[in-house]
This record gives sequence, C-alpha cells and structure tokens, in this order.
Amino acid sequence: MEEAFCSKPVIVLESTGHYSQRIVHFFLKQGFEVYHINPLISHSIKNSAVRKVKTDKVDALELAKLPFMHQLRVSSMVNEKIANLKVLTRTRCHLIEQRITSLNQLQAAIEQVAHLFPTVLNPGSLTALTLVSKFPSPAEWSKPSNKKIILTMLETLPRQGKLYGKQKYEALLSCAEDAEFTGIWLTANFSTIQRYARIVQFLDEEINVMDKQIKELSNQLPEVALLESIPGIGTTLAPLFLGEIGEIERFANAKQLVAFSGIDPSVRQSGNYVGTKNKVTKRGSPFLRHGLYIAATTSIRKASKGSQVNSVMYDYYQHKIETKMKKQALGAVMNKLIRIIFSVLKNKQPFRLITPDQKVKLYQKVRLKAA
Repeated sequence: MEEAFCSKPVIVLESTGHYSQRIVHFFLKQGFEVYHINPLISHSIKNSAVRKVKTDKVDALELAKLPFMHQLRVSSMVNEKIANLKVLTRTRCHLIEQRITSLNQLQAAIEQVAHLFPTVLNPGSLTALTLVSKFPSPAEWSKPSNKKIILTMLETLPRQGKLYGKQKYEALLSCAEDAEFTGIWLTANFSTIQRYARIVQFLDEEINVMDKQIKELSNQLPEVALLESIPGIGTTLAPLFLGEIGEIERFANAKQLVAFSGIDPSVRQSGNYVGTKNKVTKRGSPFLRHGLYIAATTSIRKASKGSQVNSVMYDYYQHKIETKMKKQALGAVMNKLIRIIFSVLKNKQPFRLITPDQKVKLYQKVRLKAA
C-alpha cells in the first residue's frame, strides 16, 4: 500500500477498551497516523444506512469514511509519567471499591453474630480488623486466657492509652454477653468474619503500597503541586485529575475539558420548546467525574473553627441554591472547578483565592495596561 500511494496508510480503529489501546500504542510507535474513534461516533455512521447490514467488511468501510466526514483528533503518544500515574490512580480506585464491598460484607456478617459490635468498634478500623481476624467468635472475647491479648490490642492499636482500652474491653464483654442471646452463632459466620477481615487488611496494605508509588511519581510532576494549590484538592485527587486529563495541551479551551469530564449539560430543543430539566451527559471519564464530585463537596463545606475550605466556592454554591436544586448547584460547582483546573494547568501558575469583585478589578487593570 505504501508503494502504491507513496505514503503511509492512516490507521482508523474503534475504541474497544483495553483491547484497542495496545494496538494504538503499537502503530504510534511505528510512526503511523492513528485515529482512535469513540464508539458513539462510529455507531452513528454505521446506523446511517437504511438497510440493516452489519459485516466486518461494511464496518471497516464505514470507519474508513470517518476521517473525511468528521474533524477527528489524531492520537498521540502519552507522556510516560502521566500514563503511569493514570494506571496507578485507576488501580487505587478499583482497590478502594473492593475494600468497600468487602467491608460491607464483613459488617453484615458481624451483625449476624453480635449486632452491638459496631457501636463498640468501627468494623473498618485497624483495631476491629485485628481483633475479629484473630478472635471472630464473641465467646473468645470473654475468655480469661484471651483478656491480656485483647487488652493489649485495645490499648496499643488505637494509641489511646490504658483507660481507653479498659473501657472498650468492658464494652466488648457486654457486647459478647448480649450476642450470646441475640446472635446467630454458626461456625460458618465466624469463618466468614475472619476471611473478610483478612481481605480488608490485605487491601489496606495494598492501598498503602499504591499510595507510596503514586506519591513518588507525583513528586516528579510539577502539575500535581499546581493542582494541590486549589482548595478542596489534596494529595489523593491531584494525581487522579492529572492522570485522567493528561497533557492540558490536548484541550483548546475549558469547554472541551468540561465535555471530556462529562459534566456538560445535555440539550433538548425542538421548535419553540426548550427543555429545562436536562441532565449532564456523563460521556467522559467516570474517574475524573467522581473525583470532581468529591472535590466539589469538599470545597463547599466548612472546615475546622467554622471557616470555609474555599470561601469563594462556598459563596458561589450558596448563591446557586437560591434558584436551583442542590444537585444542580453542586453540578455548577463541579463545572466551575474543572475550569479552574484548566486555568491552573494551562497557565502553569498556582491557584490564587480571589473574590469575583477582585477578579473584575484585576481584569479592568489588565485592559487599561493593554490600551
């Protein structure tokens, strides 16, 4: 083909998750021009024909037409450090999800045996996990031979001292006494508690290892420090955002980044009708969208001693809920937050907390200088 047309062929393929990523990477390394097509775009052109014909030959022909019919973005090799960060942060998210699922199963099993246990110790705490992984049965908590071991756990693991440990041990004995009459003391329940407790402990260890790797990589990327300068974005969310966004040069403006995150509102309009109850598109990165939700909820809450985490964002949210539902107002905060992220990364300058009035004055000052 190269001999016939005196040029390298263009590679056009549909995104099929992790299957297509390796192919794209291979062709980019060989110097080919690659178009990695969103299935939403490719499906629309496949369904444009009246006849319902679907074969590999027809699909390949329709994909070949796409670069001539749509203004597509050419794929490019991703920065290696950012690509590594994306893989690590996504893996961490999956581990967190597994931990939540396992912890819910653990708590359900514990409540079958001793329903008062969560009022004594948090099932997800290191103390509770260590205790039930060693002594899953309430009968073992009240054994005199185990008293010293359990007391040592309750005193040392929470680092609260002997008085705290003694109080918790007495509460644990009351819990065991109640469980003797109200609990379902099946051997299978004890085994289930022990298994899930050890799974959660294992996942905690793996998450800690993952956090260290993410931190080491983040220290090599100045963009992470820029994102951490934004109130509400900490050491966990900043690497996640950079990994999902990638190089900011991919986006010409903030509007494109908003669409990439999937928080742009859908539009419904026909004739004189204009829809007002429109949901966000949710067609972007779910990891980025979830991170924005956490950052937005953090930004609008009050910190210690009554101060706001982000006073400007807090005022913006309070202004929005006067005319909108709380979820809509939170969506507006997420939209504003992703625009701030775009500005910080594009200008390579840390975030400065300024009020809208200060921003107007600064803008007017710049215009006067330009004139």
